[in-house]
Amino acid sequence: MTLAAPRARRRAPAPSAAPAGASRRPPETLVFLVAALATALAFLLAAPEPPIALQIAVIAVLATVLGLPHGALDPLIARRLGYWRGPIGFAVFNLGYGAVAVAVLGLWLLAPVPSLVLFLTVSAVHFGGDWHRASGRVARPIARTLAGAALLSMPALRDEQAVADLYAVLAGEGARQVAAVQAALGPALLIALVVVAALAARRAPHEGLELVATAALGLLAPPLMFFIVYFCTLHSARHLREGFVEEAATPRRTLALVVVAYTVIPVAGAAVFLATTGAGPSLDDRLLQVVFIGLAALTVPHMVLVALGDRAAAAHPEQSVRQHREFAGRRGRPSSPGLR
Repeated sequence: MTLAAPRARRRAPAPSAAPAGASRRPPETLVFLVAALATALAFLLAAPEPPIALQIAVIAVLATVLGLPHGALDPLIARRLGYWRGPIGFAVFNLGYGAVAVAVLGLWLLAPVPSLVLFLTVSAVHFGGDWHRASGRVARPIARTLAGAALLSMPALRDEQAVADLYAVLAGEGARQVAAVQAALGPALLIALVVVAALAARRAPHEGLELVATAALGLLAPPLMFFIVYFCTLHSARHLREGFVEEAATPRRTLALVVVAYTVIPVAGAAVFLATTGAGPSLDDRLLQVVFIGLAALTVPHMVLVALGDRAAAAHPEQSVRQHREFAGRRGRPSSPGLR
């Protein structure tokens, strides 16, 4: 009589489904840190900052090349979430997306200062979602909003007058008070940011480092240069990379076509606006309005899709984990999950 070997007890599955490597440093972290350090040193050691006209031109170019593409994947995100199927559904989605953007533009024309405040609030929540993500869960609303609000307030804490001048171009003289409020809240928000960075670093050290580096950049660089470096080399780069992760099953040719098409369309609209509004404000002011008011119009529908995507990822984490592993396996490097 032989005794059967005892069966090994199966281990219970881990409570979280965070993919392996999620807490490792993603590639855009190093790009952003190098860009932030170079920018900060340039303004600490070099001559006075570049003319505002040059800064506006640079931000217009970089926002087009590096900023707009990360939102250009929205039609594919909407398809994956089941919001359209077939040509008719695609047309309805685009009409709805465009209607929301036009509504934001109309609201800005009717009530510019409240629209600016709303845009900053929405941006704070949206930008704050760049962190507290290593566990695969959406950042807690308070931490997310505090992080975003603090980062958006650092330029006003550094140079309230410069931020007030920019806001006045975007929303009239009454918008200067918005910069004053940001400057007044800046010290308290900076303390809150340090706390949020420490909490983020417990799960993912690179996130804490990014938060501190972003805040330092906001305190050392002119407002527009701060936005250029953060928005293009960290926020947009991260969301575009993660968009490719989530759309791993989509053919690359289709991805490229969608990104190019949905980047060119708003750029063409901006060009038409600039060409047909020669009278009034200077070209620099009009270009600044096109960049930021245009971003506001595109941010609202984009953020709605981001929120819906995050909710779907939280409801079905195993699907996000599987997509992450498939993409990371093909690329041969780790990446954190996300739906942007």
